[in-house]
Amino acid sequence: MTERPIIPPELPPRQQRSGCATALGILAGLILLFPMACVLVVFPNQITRNDLVDPIGLLFIGAAIAGIVLIGVAVTRWRGSA
Repeated sequence: MTERPIIPPELPPRQQRSGCATALGILAGLILLFPMACVLVVFPNQITRNDLVDPIGLLFIGAAIAGIVLIGVAVTRWRGSA
């Protein structure tokens, strides 16, 4: 009796990701980065460590980190869908 080769089941096709969602993610990330970038460009010599530890400074840093993460997630999902 001859044995049939075992054929793995076919995987469903990959779902296409929306390019619009990627663009919106990158745009939102840039908007979150904008306040901290402005502070660093306009007042680079006037920023002290105490300014960065104040609640407003922490808010700017948090928004910048969130923007970087959002851009990273949008770009990796876009590259992963290709």
